Amino acid sequence: MDREHKGARYTTLMFSDIQRDGMGLELHWTVAGQDSVVAEIFFSDFESSLTLNTFDCDVPLELVEELIAEAKRRLPPSMA
Repeated sequence: MDREHKGARYTTLMFSDIQRDGMGLELHWTVAGQDSVVAEIFFSDFESSLTLNTFDCDVPLELVEELIAEAKRRLPPSMA
């Protein structure tokens, strides 16, 4: 995802996390040059499950839905 919504730029970034034993997709929010992670969907290799986490902010529902759809396409790689 790479799109603008109400003056903010939202992008996704795929990552790997050795400590949590899995990989995920982060939703980044950028306004006036400030970037922060607002949500993530994490795939646990150990549990074979997806989890949505939000980080102390309001995330528009339509962007959460887009993030979920993208995660289902991209996580885990073996399911693609």
